[in-house]
Amino acid sequence: MDNPAILAGSVSVAYLQGLVEHLQRLGIAPEVLLAHAQLGPEALNQRDQRIAASAYLTLLGEGMRLSDDPCLGLHLGESVRPGYYGVLGYLIMSCATLADALHRQARYASLVGNLGLVLLEDEPPRAGCEPLVAHSWQPLLAQQQRQLSEETLAGWVSFGRWISGLDIAPTEVRFQHSAPADTREHERIFRCPVLFDQADNALVFPKRLLAVPLGQADAQVRGMLDAYADRLLSELNQGNSVLDRARVELARQLPERGPDLEGIAAALALSPRTLQRRLREGGLSFSQLVDETRQQLVLHYLRDPALELAEVAFLVGFSEPGSLARAFRRWTGQSPGEYRRHLCA
Repeated sequence: MDNPAILAGSVSVAYLQGLVEHLQRLGIAPEVLLAHAQLGPEALNQRDQRIAASAYLTLLGEGMRLSDDPCLGLHLGESVRPGYYGVLGYLIMSCATLADALHRQARYASLVGNLGLVLLEDEPPRAGCEPLVAHSWQPLLAQQQRQLSEETLAGWVSFGRWISGLDIAPTEVRFQHSAPADTREHERIFRCPVLFDQADNALVFPKRLLAVPLGQADAQVRGMLDAYADRLLSELNQGNSVLDRARVELARQLPERGPDLEGIAAALALSPRTLQRRLREGGLSFSQLVDETRQQLVLHYLRDPALELAEVAFLVGFSEPGSLARAFRRWTGQSPGEYRRHLCA
């Protein structure tokens, strides 16, 4: 496995705090929610720590069930606060213009959580329309895609309105998932056309807004936070945590020996018991680590049309393509072939 960057790994505890506090306002105790990912309330005291991606997705799903809110993602985004983005939130606030803020948001997004990829690109020209840009987000995991996408884009809109002082609507909002039965909350929060079953998840707005000055711009603070964010990003990209190292080692070993707890522990110079304990601290069991890692690798490999399904199955440690197909349907509700056809559509 020569590209560990494709493995989405974790979410900052600061970002998890946004979910916990929102649900707490609805009367759901933090310990009740966190128990669903084998985490205790003390996990919230370490805001600079991270939990596994799958643990956050589990808590998001449980939060939706406990609150009986099918629009939980939208409401989380609407209630976002700078602190939930950690150092990135305060760095964005110190930027001179919206363009500066969005470029830093794209560069440092993984400090908040590497659940997806962020891009800021020009939109294709439209007849009779001023130049537009698209701020897009592509999830790296199949679970809770609707909630994650809606949380991300609603958070961008809410935070953008707050730092710019402009209470304006995007030109349009696009989502990859299908329209839910009730879209009134989408219309209320975004206040613009919201399109579903699209090729990307994106906020589209006039390019001229990139030049909007931000009211809390501070070049000295920005320089200091840039340096700090660069250091944190470098540490994150090195994958020095036990969780990241275990994920990369597992991806390397899957084709040759399948999921082997003892083999992974030995490669990390840990006992199997210690490795399991360290994974639990990130809200993850070894079987969940295997499932999450396989899913991310399969979603990546399926983008390569030269790879046959039998080869993909081998690369992620499945004995035959049927096992891959069953797992993929559990992850996505689709067959691998259907997923590939959608990529090419």
